[in-house]
Amino acid sequence: MDKIIDKLERLYNSFDFQSTVERDPIRFPRRYKNPLDIEIAGIIASFFAYGNIKSFCNFLEGLFNIMGQHPSEFILNFNPSSLMKKLEIKYRFSSVYDVVAFLFILKKLIQQSPIKSLEYYFQSDSHIQKISNFVQSAFKVNLEPIYGKNIKTKGLLHFFPDPLKGSPCKRINLFLRWMVRKRDIDFALWNTIKPSELIIPLDVHIWRVSKKLGFTKRNTQSIKTAMEITEYLKKIEPEDPLKYDFVLCHGDINSLI
Repeated sequence: MDKIIDKLERLYNSFDFQSTVERDPIRFPRRYKNPLDIEIAGIIASFFAYGNIKSFCNFLEGLFNIMGQHPSEFILNFNPSSLMKKLEIKYRFSSVYDVVAFLFILKKLIQQSPIKSLEYYFQSDSHIQKISNFVQSAFKVNLEPIYGKNIKTKGLLHFFPDPLKGSPCKRINLFLRWMVRKRDIDFALWNTIKPSELIIPLDVHIWRVSKKLGFTKRNTQSIKTAMEITEYLKKIEPEDPLKYDFVLCHGDINSLI
């Protein structure tokens, strides 16, 4: 393990975080100063962060242009039917209706939160249960104003995977990293979750690198795999297991293997 730690530390200490931000979806919430703007921009940017990076960044640019200088004000006040006319495009698995339904869920959750933050919905003794509680809260929102009846389409469900059903919940865990960590490029906006509780945002890239480095032997991308990788990284950084997440995503991985 000592060799792995040395390599990770060399990569981390030499890494250019600021320039790399421009090639990562975190660049969108970093445009804002107001905490709720950052939170709203963060969950939108992270939840659309799948597929080709150029494609999802182009989609997000268009969406944030519509939302203007204060995404939180837009979310709290937008009219679903008007937004559907402005968007006119779907994103991969999700129709225009699904995209607007996702934003409508954010609107209702913020409005119903006693602290006017999504942090309210991530409460439990178990981190996995915290994520599941958020997902279940999202599913309670009545979507009849969007679809004409209260349904949850496949394109909408894609935004809300449940770790209790085995999903690694990559995009939710990415959002939580942004909100919770107090170092590097992350925002440290939330206090009810500790950095030590976070689970690595597991995608194909992190999974392959982790297998090569011996962080996991599992052959599937699941919440168990994400937890196994996180537990390995906790042996190196108990209080901040996601310290190396960003550099493993964007760094010179060949120097580690």
